[in-house]
Amino acid sequence: LPLAHEVFEGNVADTKTLGALLDRLAPADCADMKPVVVLDAGFASKANIELLKGRHYSYLINITRSNRSKYAEFFEQETFEELPGRKPALKVEVKKITDPDDKDSRLVLCRSAQRRLKEEAMISKAEARFLKDVDSLRKRIEKGQLKRPAIIERKIGNLQKKHPRVQRYYKLTHKPDTTEAATKNATTEKAPKKLEPTLEVTRDEAKVKGALALCGDYVLKTDKDLEATELWSLYMTLLKAESGFRMLKGTLGMRPNFHQLEHRVESHIFISVLGYHLLSWVRLPLEKAGDPREWKTVRRLLSTHSLVSTRLPLKDGRIVTVRKPSLPDAEQSRVYQLLGIHWKRACPAVKSELKGPTTL
Repeated sequence: LPLAHEVFEGNVADTKTLGALLDRLAPADCADMKPVVVLDAGFASKANIELLKGRHYSYLINITRSNRSKYAEFFEQETFEELPGRKPALKVEVKKITDPDDKDSRLVLCRSAQRRLKEEAMISKAEARFLKDVDSLRKRIEKGQLKRPAIIERKIGNLQKKHPRVQRYYKLTHKPDTTEAATKNATTEKAPKKLEPTLEVTRDEAKVKGALALCGDYVLKTDKDLEATELWSLYMTLLKAESGFRMLKGTLGMRPNFHQLEHRVESHIFISVLGYHLLSWVRLPLEKAGDPREWKTVRRLLSTHSLVSTRLPLKDGRIVTVRKPSLPDAEQSRVYQLLGIHWKRACPAVKSELKGPTTL
């Protein structure tokens, strides 16, 4: 459930917002509470960790973004514990070790089969897009559309910048055509043949293999002395927060925000957050009853339950409108029951209005 929200200036980095939010949530002297703050990888800075320690918060942070290869040797070990009750396609293995760089902290090494497939697909698709652009650049060079070496090198740099995920696995080299036939034609009395520059592409197989080997692996850091499976389950609560952000930006319309004035921007965000508060209270009884469906699924289910209006014109000029809901199906009735809604009393049944002159 959302506890507080804050609107920051657009040029404030995410890592700089943690202190202000902690001020909103609890006093600094909460040593007896020791609440656990779960943070995304974007917040895993040393300054933020020290901030949490100084305010007596326990922390659980994903530090995978730039440190996965650092712990590759630990992932190669076979002493992982598999989480029980999960299907093979959703298999997750975890292992807790002491942080070699911080003896007061523990690391939870996680291996996820589902995440591995997702990351492999991401690399494969990114690589296909990269090679497509490389082929397009090569054709432009071979057709003579790009001739000057400085411009070609600039195009190569732009292409690498466009594909940061996979460009590090490839080496692009621009070379002029120095074949024997081209050299002979260039030295004859005939008109010299234009040299055709080429673009040489080399794939670093060792780097690609190493990157694929780490797919599905991620590292959590904490000062909480719990079992690896408990820490993993605690970190997974972050998925609910991420789901909330997706719903705020999508279903509830927080983005796009086209307002120019500050107070209008804040009002737009406030209405979206207010909608999310209401939505959270709708989902809460469903989750407590073991119904994990998302709001869009529940909304689609209930959208087929309609109100029926029957209009009856009388001789005295009145029109009587009988408005009643249709009969819900079994699943719709179950959702209404969980939400505490009496669907039969959802609207007034009869309404009358005057139509034209009437003698009373």
